[in-house]
Amino acid sequence: MGQTKKEFFETCWKLNKKGIIKQGPNNKFVEYKLPLKNNQNLKDAVNMLFYGIFDNGNLMTGMNFQFYHTAWSLWNKDLQSDQLVHSVKDSLTKWYPGNDFRAITLPKDTVESLIKIDGNRRIIIKPLDDPRIVKARIDDLRHYRE
Repeated sequence: MGQTKKEFFETCWKLNKKGIIKQGPNNKFVEYKLPLKNNQNLKDAVNMLFYGIFDNGNLMTGMNFQFYHTAWSLWNKDLQSDQLVHSVKDSLTKWYPGNDFRAITLPKDTVESLIKIDGNRRIIIKPLDDPRIVKARIDDLRHYRE
């Protein structure tokens, strides 16, 4: 948060040159393969797509995320978003410690989202509207505009 759009692109470019990240699908996201834990195999691999949210002054005020199993298939029930959401919640809790996630129904939604707020940072894990992808968003509430 707080980076300019130019700084975000420069950081992504440096990480891309090192092979840490790459351009994601449709030029709308940056892709990062989450490292596997010792007890995981390739079937468990998860990709994270991310992209900054910028205000009119090109200052980053948030970040959109999408997580999905690399080996996802419609018939594999273990790799569906309703299973992955637990891992996403655990990862975001480790990356951004503080308060716990709570299930809350937001205005304009009919299903619950998982939300945690720590100071001026809000993290939302969106309702599971896609069997493949878990969507999340981080916002700096000092700059949030709906």
